[in-house]
Amino acid sequence: MLLWKLLITGALSGLVLGSILMMVVVYRLAPLLQSRRQRSLRDQHQMPIPRFGGVGMAWAFFGAVGLLVWLPFEERGLGLEMLPQNRFWGLLFGALLAWGIGFADDVWTLRARWKLLGQISLGFLAVYFGFSIESIEGPFFQKMDLGFWAIPLSVLWIVGIINAINLIDGLDGLASGITLVILITLSWLAHEMGKIELMLLMVVLIGSVVSFLSFNRPPASIFMGDSGSYFLGYLVAILSIWVCEKSSGNVSLFPLLILAVPIIDTTFSIFRRFLKGIPFYS
Repeated sequence: MLLWKLLITGALSGLVLGSILMMVVVYRLAPLLQSRRQRSLRDQHQMPIPRFGGVGMAWAFFGAVGLLVWLPFEERGLGLEMLPQNRFWGLLFGALLAWGIGFADDVWTLRARWKLLGQISLGFLAVYFGFSIESIEGPFFQKMDLGFWAIPLSVLWIVGIINAINLIDGLDGLASGITLVILITLSWLAHEMGKIELMLLMVVLIGSVVSFLSFNRPPASIFMGDSGSYFLGYLVAILSIWVCEKSSGNVSLFPLLILAVPIIDTTFSIFRRFLKGIPFYS
């Protein structure tokens, strides 16, 4: 019973804080910042739609996590304090940096090279905090050690997922809806693998995403923007590694199946833009 109370508390904290912050962003912050932003090729609406939903979503997540850290659940063997602290704080720090890079791009429109450099830096930061894919397991082989390729492939995975979420943030409810399905699947997998504290972290994030989705569903009144897509992409990439990591240190290929839709969409998007001569980051 305590477990479900904790999970419900986490989800409601993210949902309530996200809903409050989203209203502040939509009605107060977005009108002040929207004049600074240029329209892009991904805009599907005739009237400009604010792209600062990542502000409310990210800070609702950070606020709800802070609330759960403050509550004394660890005394009963539950709570976020039970997670490996270097990974936990590394995940939060990286998510904050990812949000910051995206927010800077939303406001000042950074050049593509600086955005890519920031994403690669996020990948190396994640590896530094222990989120690397050292070996993988698949249906047709027991174990494959990546050796030298562990770090490059880990960075590539993180950069790829960030851009996958970023590229589908242009249609009403698409990026948030797909991300919500991915997070629910990862949460279920974490529960099945006994990683309850990690499931709690994802339930908080699910609450934050749901609060944003209520404003992003058709007709959308706000998009998550680069701040939201970078934030979510980084967390999804890291959580998919963490959840699917077995006690032996091997990482299952299951995340490829969970993230098949954004990965395939990104692949075709890059191919279409290449054929049309359109820059990848436009």
